[in-house]
Amino acid sequence: KGKGRNYGVEFTLEKFFSRHYYFLINASLYQSRYTPLDGRERNTPFNGNYLVNILCGREFPGLGKKHNQTLGLNAKAFFGGGRKIIPLLRDAQGNLAVDPANNRYWDYSKAFENSLDNPYQVLVSASYKWNKRRATHEIFLNLDNITNNRGKITEFYDESEPNKTGYMTQFGFFPNLMYRVYF
Repeated sequence: KGKGRNYGVEFTLEKFFSRHYYFLINASLYQSRYTPLDGRERNTPFNGNYLVNILCGREFPGLGKKHNQTLGLNAKAFFGGGRKIIPLLRDAQGNLAVDPANNRYWDYSKAFENSLDNPYQVLVSASYKWNKRRATHEIFLNLDNITNNRGKITEFYDESEPNKTGYMTQFGFFPNLMYRVYF
């Protein structure tokens, strides 16, 4: 129960695929807030405040002896404000003050005030296609998160190491090689 409120502005610049290339730049500035029954307005967990996406790609057709092959190069970048979290309980000096015996872990008085890291990710890919009479063959290499950024998404009390904070992070670098046949 309560009230939610989302507002913002979005900007997009796009060139549709023609002349063998495309690009898209999209930016959003926004607020996502709610007022629960206690009457105090707070951020929602999703209030990252900004989001930027950049995509671009180019194809190089007419390659090979028969001019039936195409090289494609693509890139994508994402930058955004971090998800807001409910932090672990801490004392005045910032040390952990969780109490597992009484099931007290989270500081709800500071719910969704702050985030840990602002996530970003860069992806590049390349493909090579052979257009044959009955099918198209493609080798595709996708390199997710080439910077291997492992930004913190949320924190938790690590029971395996008392008085330690654990973090869930973004997925790291991930290469993916594929072979596809289109009929």
